[in-house]
Amino acid sequence: MKKITFALLWFTTLGWAQITYNSTDFAAINDTFLVSHATDLTGLDFTLTGADTSWDYSTLAPNTQENILWENPNNTGYKTSWCFSNNYLFTCNSQFNANFNLATKQVDGLQIQGYGLTNAYMHSKLSTANYANKMIGANITVTGLTLPFTVSYTQPDILYQFPMNYNDTYSNPTVLSFDLNSLGVPLSYTSTGQRDNVVEGWGSLITPFGTFASVLKVKSTLTESIDTTIQGQTTSQTQTTISYVWFDPAYGIPVLEVSGQEVAGLWTPTNTTYIDIQRCLPPNALFTYFPVASDYDPTTQTASVSFINASTNFDVSDWDFGDGSAHSSVKNPTHNFTCPGLQQVTLTITNQFCDPDETATLTLPVNITDSQNAFTTGVTVGDASLIADRTLTGTTYQWLDCDNGNSPIDGATSQIYTPTTDGNYAVQLTTNGCVSTSDCYSYAGLGTIQLDNTTSFHLYPNPTKGKLELSNTFVEIKKVTVTNALGMIVANSLDISNLAKGIYLVTLETAKGFYVQKVIKE
Repeated sequence: MKKITFALLWFTTLGWAQITYNSTDFAAINDTFLVSHATDLTGLDFTLTGADTSWDYSTLAPNTQENILWENPNNTGYKTSWCFSNNYLFTCNSQFNANFNLATKQVDGLQIQGYGLTNAYMHSKLSTANYANKMIGANITVTGLTLPFTVSYTQPDILYQFPMNYNDTYSNPTVLSFDLNSLGVPLSYTSTGQRDNVVEGWGSLITPFGTFASVLKVKSTLTESIDTTIQGQTTSQTQTTISYVWFDPAYGIPVLEVSGQEVAGLWTPTNTTYIDIQRCLPPNALFTYFPVASDYDPTTQTASVSFINASTNFDVSDWDFGDGSAHSSVKNPTHNFTCPGLQQVTLTITNQFCDPDETATLTLPVNITDSQNAFTTGVTVGDASLIADRTLTGTTYQWLDCDNGNSPIDGATSQIYTPTTDGNYAVQLTTNGCVSTSDCYSYAGLGTIQLDNTTSFHLYPNPTKGKLELSNTFVEIKKVTVTNALGMIVANSLDISNLAKGIYLVTLETAKGFYVQKVIKE
């Protein structure tokens, strides 16, 4: 009797303790899994394998967490684009449903060559035989226009085959290729590879989440030849990615996955993902935006900028766009700036799971350019008036007396101002609540007089190489103003040595009036 009992125990250890992972064990639509990511993998051996193995990775330290939601591919927003690109105009629903039955969001947003890529989803097919990635759908923003596009695998990437049993091995080719040049993005990409899987171990697994009594371990090796062409320049590389994946039939996704690159025969693990409970982890604020250089549009009087929140460990977002507008709590907002210039945008995130709440903040400068000079502060000096060059709808004007501390001139609130006395003037312009002030411009259309023969004078030499002299040294000069051809004040003395060659207007204020003379700088 003892011999029979021992034989049964021995047989159970070798065979019956092994498990099978079936397609019905895998995730289904609306399943959500909370996972942790760890990057400090020091001292842990993930290559350990074989039958009846005990893996203990309880020392893994999570640094970020996320929820993985499995969605209905019909709800991702890319069915119409995929059907159109494949000419399934009359059989769209049936073709789409035959190809895809699961979808997961890959990223909320990222940048490709300065262009925004948002709402990226992997579309997959789960069958009784395998689970395969088949199509990527995303939105891309080019020149302010957001368009959906889809990229189908020429050969799907079969990640797993079912049923999954110890010692199973299989290999499958995979090809992914896309060209974004037709969308205005100078980027194309081709990856030709092969995925080799072996179910190399079974046993028990311990992670910070807990103990999994019966798991299968899969080694998945993806070898790729990749060609990337950016603005006509092609870069080629070969890379090998090895992932070790542990499955428990009670969970629809791997309970532990460790991946990394193999270089010159040496595999280095870089990231670990495992099923977990929610934890209080410090939030880390990070964001980017596109377009990187947004230009002000005079027609709409806005510059639209989309922000990508790449923060971790948070559940609340607060955006301050730096322009005095209302804050936004949207995770990935788009904001219309109404004035050009440098804006300091601040993102504050909060992890409310912590007690007390933990926050993190990041501020980045966002430069709104004005290539069409819509917010010009230039002034045209006419014979009888000064004219502000800015013509944007809604602009208000306030003329200032530069000779009186830039004080506002009563009633001078039109685009055109006719001075009542000669002097130097500027204009304060307000558009969309943004205030800017022009340089001071000299106006001498009224007070200029021809002095009599006993007091008149002139400036010499003319043309001059630099310093001007007065022909009558008895005349008291109160003020000197030198303006260029645009009417801008460029000097306040008779020494114009540092000015560029050209024609200048020199205005002299005397006790008896103003004297204006055109001079040529050689």
